[in-house]
Amino acid sequence: DGAQYWYSLIPNVTRIAADRAGSNYDDRDADDEARRRIGNQRDRGAFAAVQVFAEGPGDVPDNDDGVRLVILEPGAPHSPNDDNSPAVELAARILAQRDAGPRVNPNLVVFLAAAANRLAELRAATRMYLAWKSIVGDQSMNLTAHQQRQADSKLAETSKQVDSLIAETFTLALAPSKQPGQRDIEWQTTRVTAVGDLAQRTSDKLSSEEKLISTYSGVRIRMDLDRRELWSERGDIAVHKLWETYARFPYMPRLASRDVLYNAIANRASTITWQEDTFAYAEAHDGERWAGLHTDDAIPPAPSGLLIHPDHVPEPEVPTSPPGEPKSGPDGPTDPPVEPPRPVSSLPTQFYAQFGLDPVRCIKQLGEIADHVSSRLGDGVELVLEVRATSDEGFDESTRRTVSENARSLGAQSSEFE
Repeated sequence: DGAQYWYSLIPNVTRIAADRAGSNYDDRDADDEARRRIGNQRDRGAFAAVQVFAEGPGDVPDNDDGVRLVILEPGAPHSPNDDNSPAVELAARILAQRDAGPRVNPNLVVFLAAAANRLAELRAATRMYLAWKSIVGDQSMNLTAHQQRQADSKLAETSKQVDSLIAETFTLALAPSKQPGQRDIEWQTTRVTAVGDLAQRTSDKLSSEEKLISTYSGVRIRMDLDRRELWSERGDIAVHKLWETYARFPYMPRLASRDVLYNAIANRASTITWQEDTFAYAEAHDGERWAGLHTDDAIPPAPSGLLIHPDHVPEPEVPTSPPGEPKSGPDGPTDPPVEPPRPVSSLPTQFYAQFGLDPVRCIKQLGEIADHVSSRLGDGVELVLEVRATSDEGFDESTRRTVSENARSLGAQSSEFE
C-alpha cells in the first residue's frame, strides 16, 4: 500500500504536457515556433528572397532584384476557390502598397498561404511540442529516469510532427495577374507539394506552370516586345527599361530575376534566324547611330544597353583599306610597320569609394554599382554593406525579432539593437 501511494505522487507527465499545451501556450506562441522553423529553411529555389509571415505591406520590401516569395502569417489562411479569403485580402493589400506608398514592382511578388482546414491541427501540435520542450528543460520536476526517457521521446516525436504539418499546411500559392485594361487583380491558386523546403517546392510548382520563369529565351523576349508594342519610335528599347516593364506590370511574364532577362539577351544569337526571331544589341546610341552594335554574336548586356528591332538595324558597311595600310603587290605583302614601345607609366593600384544608398532604390543602385564600377576593377574587389538605422520612438519587439531573424538568415556577420 505504501508503494502504491508513493507511485500515485509521481506526476503523470503526459497529463502535465496536455495541461501546459492548453494553458501555457497560445496560437501566437505556436506561430512563432513555426516562423522560426520556416526561417531556418535555406533552399529558396528560384526566388530572390523569402518573407516569412508577413502581416502587412510594411513587412514586404519593394526591391527590383527578383521575385520575392511572401509567406503570409497564419492568421490569414486560404481555401481554394475562395476569392475573399483572409489570405487574398492580405495579399491584395501587400500587392498594392509598400511601406512608403504604392508598390512599384507588383510583378515581383507571389504568396504562399496556410490551408484553412489544416491550420488548427498545426497549431495544436506545435503547442504540444512546446509543452514537452518545457518539461524536458524543467529541472524542478525531478523526473524519474523512465519519465525523462518518455519526455525526450515525446519531444522528438512532436518536433517531427510539427515539421510534417508545416509542410502539409502551407500548400496554397497565390499568383496575381492582370491583363491590360483590367481593373481587378486575378488570383490564381496553385496547390504545391508537401515535400521539401517551402520556397523550393513553391518555386518548382510555379515554374512548372510558368507562373515563375527561371529560364527564358531571346525568341520569347521578341514575342513580348512585339505583342505589347514596347519598341520605341527609333525601333529600340533600353535593357533597364525592359526589366522595369517585366517587374512592374502583372500582364508581363514573371521572370524570376534580372539575370533571367540578361541571360536570355546574351544567348539570343543561339538561333540562326535572329533577324526574324530575336533582335540586335547595341551598347549605346549617340543621337545619330548605334555604338557597339552586335547582331548575330552573343554578348552580356548592360542595363544601359539597347535591344534593336531587326528592321531598324543598318546594313553593314563594306570594309575598305584605310589610308596607309600595307597592300599586297606582285612580290607579296610588305612587312607591317613596327609599333614603337609603349612608355612605362606609374599607375594607381588602389581604389576606394563610398556610396549613400536610397532605402527604396538600394537594390537597383547596388546592381548599377556592380555593373559599372566593381565589375571593371578586376578580381581584387571587396564589397561591404553596412546598415545603420535610428528611430526616435524606438524599435518594438516585433520589428526587432523580424529584422534580427532576417539579418541572421541572410548571413549578417553581426547585427544588434541598442
